[in-house]
Parts: sequence; C-alpha cells; structure tokens
Amino acid sequence: MKRSILLPLFFVMAYSLAAGQTQEGAVKFERAESLRREYRFNDALKLYQEIQEESTDSVFIRSIDLLIAKSENGIQMLQYASRPKVTAKIDAPLKDFFLYIPGLEKSFWAKLPDSLNYNIQRNANPNPVLLREDDKVIYFSAQDQDGGWDIYRIQQVDGSNWSAPEPLNSLVNSPGDEIYPILSPNKKQLYFASSGHFGIGGYDIYVSNWDEKINDWGLPQNLGFPYSSVDDDLMLINSEDGLFTYLVTARNSKTRDSVSIYRFEYESTPVRRAITDTLEVMRIASLEIPSAKKQDEKSEPAQEFSTTPETEAYTKMIFEVRKIQGEIDSINRDIAKNRSLYNTLTNEDDRALLERKISEGEFSLINTQSRLRAANEVLQVREMEFLSKGAIIPRRDDFFKNDKKAEPEKPADRPFTPQLTAFGNFPTITILEPVKLFDYTFAVGTEAVMAEDNSIPDGLVYRVQLFVVNTRPEIKAFKGLRPVFENRTPTGKWLYTAGQFFRYSDAADALTKVKRAGFPTAMIVAYSQGKSITIRNARLLEEKSEARATFQVKIEGYPAGMPQPVLEIIRGNTDRDVAKKVLNGREIFFIGPFANRQQAEQIVTLLSGVGAEGLTIEEISSTPE
Repeated sequence: MKRSILLPLFFVMAYSLAAGQTQEGAVKFERAESLRREYRFNDALKLYQEIQEESTDSVFIRSIDLLIAKSENGIQMLQYASRPKVTAKIDAPLKDFFLYIPGLEKSFWAKLPDSLNYNIQRNANPNPVLLREDDKVIYFSAQDQDGGWDIYRIQQVDGSNWSAPEPLNSLVNSPGDEIYPILSPNKKQLYFASSGHFGIGGYDIYVSNWDEKINDWGLPQNLGFPYSSVDDDLMLINSEDGLFTYLVTARNSKTRDSVSIYRFEYESTPVRRAITDTLEVMRIASLEIPSAKKQDEKSEPAQEFSTTPETEAYTKMIFEVRKIQGEIDSINRDIAKNRSLYNTLTNEDDRALLERKISEGEFSLINTQSRLRAANEVLQVREMEFLSKGAIIPRRDDFFKNDKKAEPEKPADRPFTPQLTAFGNFPTITILEPVKLFDYTFAVGTEAVMAEDNSIPDGLVYRVQLFVVNTRPEIKAFKGLRPVFENRTPTGKWLYTAGQFFRYSDAADALTKVKRAGFPTAMIVAYSQGKSITIRNARLLEEKSEARATFQVKIEGYPAGMPQPVLEIIRGNTDRDVAKKVLNGREIFFIGPFANRQQAEQIVTLLSGVGAEGLTIEEISSTPE
C-alpha cells in the first residue's frame, strides 16, 4: 500500500530545486504545503499558482496541478463539512489494524488466497477481505499487472464453484488505487479508500451505492470532511449493532508503521454546514474526543471559508427530513399502541372509537409519508447538484423506512481497548476459468483471424470462398478477414473460406466486402448437412424452410433456481429468450430458439465451463401452414 499519492515534502522540495527552481521558490513551496496541510486552502492555492507561473519545468508544473486540484477540492469540501461525535481512539499496527476493529460479531477477516491476490510478491502485508457466512458475492482489492490496486468481485455460481474475478466498473476503479472495500450488510453500499477520485488527501474515503436501474455500482461519493482529510484515510466501517462508525486514518499516528482507529457515534443522516473558522477546521480534523478538549480554548475568526445560501438551504432540508421522519415514528407508535389496546377491549363502543383513531392515524401516516417522499426527492436533487462541487454523505435507505424503530441509546462511554482478533479461514472455493466463445461474426479488420472450428455445422450454411492453393499461406494473405476457415480438399490442396452465414442475403453482403478487400475472384459456396451443394439448390432449400426446425438449450442442472451469475453469463452472450418451467417441483430452463445447432452448442460450451450440468440441445420442429 502506498503511504500517500504525494511525494514526501523533502523530496518534492529537492525536485523543485533540481528542476531549476530558486531557493526562494522552494521556500514558497514549503509554505504552500504547510498551508494546505493546515486546511488553509485559499492561501495555499494562491501560492501554488504563483509557483506554477514561475516554473518552466513541465513535469513539476503537472505535480503542482495536482496540489492545486486538491486545494480547490478542499475549499468545496469545507462548504459541506460534518461534525461527528468522537467517542474513543486507539492506535494499531498498520500491517493488521483491521483485526483491532470491534463490532463485527457476524463477520470475520480472512487473508485473500494467492489465487485471487495478483502480484502478491509486491505486497508485504496481508491483503484482508471481510466475509460473512451468507456471502454470495465477495469484494476484494488486488493488484493488476501494472501493480495498481483495483476492486474486484467474485460471485457464487453453484456450491463451491465461483466465477472468475472481474474488476468493478470504471466509475469505481479510477486511475489511482482503490483499497479496503467494505460491503454494507444490506449490500447496497460499498465503502473503500481511493487515491484517484475527487479528494484532498492521499487516500480519501468513498462510498458507491448499488443502482437497481443499471444493476451496477454508481458514481462514488467522497464522504467528505472530516472523514476524508489531507492525510491518508484508509477505511470506514459501521458496527453491526448500528451504534458506531470506525474510521482508520494515518493522521495523528505515532509512527509510519501505525494508524489510528477512531470511534464515532453512528449518524444515518449527518448534518452538513460550512466551516468559517480555520482553527475549528483543525480541531475537527484532529478528531479530538470532547472530554479531552480544553474548556478555555477560544477560536480566532479567520473567515477563510464563507457559508453560502445553497449550504444553508441544504442544512434546512436535512432538518426538515428528520422532522418528518420523527412525525412518522410518532404516528407509528400511536397506531401500534392503539392496536394493542384494541385487542384488550370488550365494549363495542370503545372498540368503535378506537377503530376511528386507528383509521385517522393511518390516514395521517399516508399524508406524512407523502410529505417525506416529496422532501426526500428535493433533497436528492440537491445532492446530485452538489456532487460536482463537494462531497455529500449518501443517506441510508433504512433511515426513510416507515417502520424504523427508535434508535437505542448510544453508550459513548463503552470502553474501546486494543483487542487483537484472529484471521478466519477463507472458504474453500473453486474459481471457474472464464469461458470465451469464439466470435464467428464476419468482419474486415486490421488483422485476419483464423476460426477455431473449421468443421461445417449441420443445416444450411453459406461461406465466401477465397482461394484454393497448394501450400499454406501466411496470415497476412487474408487481408484482415475474420473468421477464416481452413480445410483440405480430397486432392490435398488448401481451401480457404471466410464468414459463416445462414441466409444468402447475408453472404451476398459479405461477398461485396471481401472483393473490396482484395479478393476479386471470391464467390459464395453453400453446404447442407456438411456437404457441398449448388447455390441454386441452397436458395431453393432456404425458400422451402420458412418453418424450418430451430433449436433450444434445456438446462436441468439447477432444480432450485438458476443462480444470478449464471443468468448474467447467459445474458452477456446471447439475446435469446430464457424460459422456465416447473416439473415435479423442479425448475427447468430453456434458452432459445437458435437458428442452428452450432449457436446452441456455443451456449452449452459456455455453461459447461461454469460447472452447469443437465445440459441438452433439443430440436424444435414446426409445420408450415
């Protein structure tokens, strides 16, 4: 793990001198860095811009660009700062700090196995993954071939068989490093640290929400100040009892080999306001425990950051949402109380009166829920507007549930002492190699591609014949055509054809492209049941086969239901329909129809590669009218 995306101050200063900067320029740079690390971003920004204007070295100018961006990000982030209540802190070794985080009784840390931990020789520390017994998807961070860190996932296919690792989308994985992914218990939020997204430090803390519409992870959002700071912030995780949030950060750490773990009171919807006092910024960034603050400490108004009407409006929106949610909680409690009382009454008049109260409460609940939805929609629109300006902590879905129970009292005085837990065992799994089906789509590109299977499939098939030669030519002789089929004639010569088509019109279109590519003598050839036939007979056969037989794949290997990863594999490789039938309590699936057996066989090969069993190909016969 990199300690920071930025070079240590000494080395940057040394480079600035080597790049032709004056001693005065180096001192100015040191001052700018000091201001940035004191969260005086406006002053730092001015100095960085002066240094950049005075420099003539393009590499050094680009490094200053990064610091300017971080300062501008800092100015925006402090417009939307929160003030979490810090209740405790411990220091832990950097190499295994995650083993000191409490509140994970239903989870455990395991070392990522070598089969998933790419380039493990470059990582001296164990690469952990947080697991739960019912996990069907596992998220982890691993190095790519260039040594950069990205977030990957594997999905359970069936039993101990899991899909091959796939990196998350480019919204999540940035040009920088993404480390320590933590999936929320409801599997709708993914928290992680990154050095490549919008931020102010080396590593900042981000969260991505699962988007049901696109069935993928959405644009990550910086959790904002003070969860993210000018130092390296490595992990954020909520305790399973919903009482605490733990932040792992390098700020205030005693040595380069240690980190600090801070415990906050959990907030589902933190209130955000602009900070107008630089000293207050420093105090909040230091994450001091309230009882340890000096009572006589006074702040000096620096007025480096100013609040905006947009910030104040957003804060009022948050309070309005909280107020409406409180009304809903109160109405729900009254309804529940009246329903319990109703069951104890025997007098009909009393029961009728209580029925009216319950009905009135339910009607009021509907109206209040409607107000909450409207307020929530307005708030969401405002948050999306702020994404380009600053960081907004996304509000958890369960905060807006109507059946939300009153939060239990948070025991801020609960002791937080270092207690090292042990690694659990990563489950024994079989990683299925990804099956890549050969693409038989005809195309003319920069480099020719030879077909994997040169056999002629059953049914009616057209190809474009290129030439017949005595000796095998080099690949460049095919001038970028794909796929090219190679066969031997009865006389021992080499016969080459391109493309594979099931309609004459498609073959005719391809023939025009083949001739333009430099094969003026090319012609269409036809086969039926693997044997050569004339084009005339092929056209007649095609005309008579308006109701020809088609094929479907039958899957009986998933009697309790097809796993989602398998369905995604099917959807990613064919646009044919997937149908389900239930026979004797067992689910049987059908994929099709396919125009020919070869297309069905490709899907069978694909599913066999991920461990599917009970696969058969059925012919679907239809009778012409």
